[in-house]
Amino acid sequence: MITIKRQDMTYHSSELNTSVSHCILVANHKKKQVLLSHANLYLYYASRKSIATSRRYASIILMFYRFLSTQPHFENIDPAQYHVIADNRDIRRWKVQRQIDRVARGSLRPTTETTSLDATVLLFYFRWLKDNRFVTNVDVALRTWQAKFKSPKMLNYIQLRARVSIDSRNIDTLDRASRQKVSRDLISNREIETLLKSYNDPVYAAMFLLAMGTAMRPMDLCNFPYIGNGKNKHIMPFSDMAKSGKTVKYKVEASKGNKTRTITLNMSDLEALENLYISEHYHVRRGLYKKRFGHECPLDVLFLSSRGIPVTPHMVATRTYVAKQRAMQTDPEFRPHLSFYESRHWWPTKYLIEFFGDKLLTEYADGYFQAAAQALADQMGHSSVETTYKYYVNMARVVMDAHAGRVQELISAPSNSVIEFLHLFDDTKLEGIINAPDDEA
Repeated sequence: MITIKRQDMTYHSSELNTSVSHCILVANHKKKQVLLSHANLYLYYASRKSIATSRRYASIILMFYRFLSTQPHFENIDPAQYHVIADNRDIRRWKVQRQIDRVARGSLRPTTETTSLDATVLLFYFRWLKDNRFVTNVDVALRTWQAKFKSPKMLNYIQLRARVSIDSRNIDTLDRASRQKVSRDLISNREIETLLKSYNDPVYAAMFLLAMGTAMRPMDLCNFPYIGNGKNKHIMPFSDMAKSGKTVKYKVEASKGNKTRTITLNMSDLEALENLYISEHYHVRRGLYKKRFGHECPLDVLFLSSRGIPVTPHMVATRTYVAKQRAMQTDPEFRPHLSFYESRHWWPTKYLIEFFGDKLLTEYADGYFQAAAQALADQMGHSSVETTYKYYVNMARVVMDAHAGRVQELISAPSNSVIEFLHLFDDTKLEGIINAPDDEA
């Protein structure tokens, strides 16, 4: 098997006259480093708007190329030419091999859904090659790359190659077993409190609470300003803002897919952000930023680590993972699948409960309400209005069913901040959660 490395690249694009970031793939072949130029061109054109997307696409191509290097008909082929030789059967063989490896390890992952999604991304790559008149054997119009994992013959083949028994269950059954380990319920109040206390650096706890109240993605939170400009010029610390209502609009720019949308912020959430993070930590960290970088911290940067470094989505993910491990040690019932993304489910859940009230538990909410659905999609940044609506109606019902005795109390107090909303369900206060010791790492 050849060695292929994935590297992040940031440089000035002469074509776009701006800075771009994406991954490149470099293979070690016959004691030489070989740039996989066609794959790298695709990563530039298809994923330069999001480094996270670029990493995912690059990893999928990397895994496929590594697999190809193990196949006899690729033995003497330069990896830079793999795209020319590979065909639909190779994609199918790759999918099957991933399931063989999975069964041999006794693992529940990757699921067949994951391997199918990865193969689809791979087809996008080959489609791009064809559209740009590069030579490739893959026919993106054919479905021959699909492997029938429910087939008894396929099951027997995988068992034979993996040299282990699958206990008479097919791959699809294993997928269901995997999904059974992940609860679809919302993160509980107790888990929220445990996770917030488990962050070593209070900036991440503050970001988690703001995400709960706004449904912003980590990439959007990292761009949230200390003082805004343009259409966001009214955004500043709560004590300096004009108090003209319980909510305020905020324009999210360059979000996922480079989309822009306008969302609603609760003023109480901005007040909590100032009390829990800005007043106590932000100004000290601005000083650390200046010492580190030699200039004042830009006013469009709010969230800084304990070392004065602007927080990135990657930092959010890694620090949340560490906090989750600490949370599971503190509370054995803390579910291992929970992540920072759980915060994003809270805004639509809270919104629908306030919008429908006790009618949410009846068939009244099953109808397609354009106003509620559009508000959800706009806040979440989703293009599928109806799917978003139906999903979160069910999620909101779970909360109301679980706390039936507190429903009227919640309905009678609409437009609550995150902490106020949580308090309606739990008498345990969240005071002191944010003021955990700073992370020195």
